[in-house]
Amino acid sequence: MINWYYVQGSERIGPVVEDALRDLYLKEEITLDSYVWRKGFPNWERLKDVEELNFHSPRELLKLAPERRVEKIEKVTSEKIVIQEENSPDITLDFDWHAVGEEEELFFIKVGHDRKSQVDSELFGPYSLSEIRDALEEKRINNQSLLFAIGMQGWIKVGDTPLNPKNLKINVNNILDDAPLLIVVKNIPHPLIALVEVAGTKKCTLLGAGPFQVGKDVLCSMYSGTALKARNLKLNIDEYRPREQKIFCSVIEISESAKKIMQNYAD
Repeated sequence: MINWYYVQGSERIGPVVEDALRDLYLKEEITLDSYVWRKGFPNWERLKDVEELNFHSPRELLKLAPERRVEKIEKVTSEKIVIQEENSPDITLDFDWHAVGEEEELFFIKVGHDRKSQVDSELFGPYSLSEIRDALEEKRINNQSLLFAIGMQGWIKVGDTPLNPKNLKINVNNILDDAPLLIVVKNIPHPLIALVEVAGTKKCTLLGAGPFQVGKDVLCSMYSGTALKARNLKLNIDEYRPREQKIFCSVIEISESAKKIMQNYAD
């Protein structure tokens, strides 16, 4: 039995057998561009270049009616194909300052002369607590800068958080500006969450830690603060810049409710 290893994000995972590797591919946890390796290979190879694996998606064999929408192929055997209906993420967003890990990239900063989500403001992030502390020490932000973390109800002052050593009481409920629009992307094993930097009904720009796969259609839900606003928004990842943590997207499918929300945030 051959043991395989594969790369997912920045992690090298394995060993797994070929059937398990095929299941990962069918669930779209890895792609034809993912790197794999087994004993005897001099270097890591892209899955599509490994002739002995020769993976082909059984999606091409499915003759589904146009109205039947399928998101993931969950399991494939010689006898049957089991499918799961398309459905966007429905998650609970909450925030507990005491439970935040030092390196979790949850925080966004908003700067600008009025600190509003309009022309004169800029959004940055996501950052970890350690990165926010470094920015404070280097005076790139201050206690008056606005901060938002996934799960908060809206933007608050940095000075109202434990990041301010003079603050004896956590005051994350002192909301100075409404919560930004969040996009929750369906992803296995865990959804990805990004903040909408530039809203639009045809194109939009997100800020998020990723990883996001370029060229992939992703099914999303829209949240504001902790509230679910719309479901089954489909985006295509046109470009992902990991260093800037920016994701440039095209809107593939959008409901009327989602369109109104995007338009409101674009105004």
